Amino acid sequence: MTVPSKYRDETPDGVVVTKGLDNNLIAYAKADFDIFAESMNSISITDPNLRSFRREILGNSAELTYDSAGRILIPLHLRKLAGIEENVMIVGAGQYFEIWDADRLENFEANSDPKAQANAWASLNITTTRGN
Repeated sequence: MTVPSKYRDETPDGVVVTKGLDNNLIAYAKADFDIFAESMNSISITDPNLRSFRREILGNSAELTYDSAGRILIPLHLRKLAGIEENVMIVGAGQYFEIWDADRLENFEANSDPKAQANAWASLNITTTRGN
């Protein structure tokens, strides 16, 4: 898969691709993924939810580097998890980008409820004002 130059510029050392939370894949810069993994590893393994999450995210991760054409080769097991066969969409999401099978993304978006989504987002209390 060819990664657009915008994302390659933000992740010059390659990416760590892992299972996403919406039947997709997530690609992090290696340094960002290391911070994420360390956060998970700092929590006790006695929590069964964390063990499951750690298994899904860390156990399904692959460190990938770009070839000379800016491509990454996503391992087959990750492509199967995300249903990626031919048409791929990349969606920027701040510190990471998502990798979707195009049909799966279209279906995900078509089945989302805009009103429920707006209510869920409002509960996140996100602001553009610093310090809040």
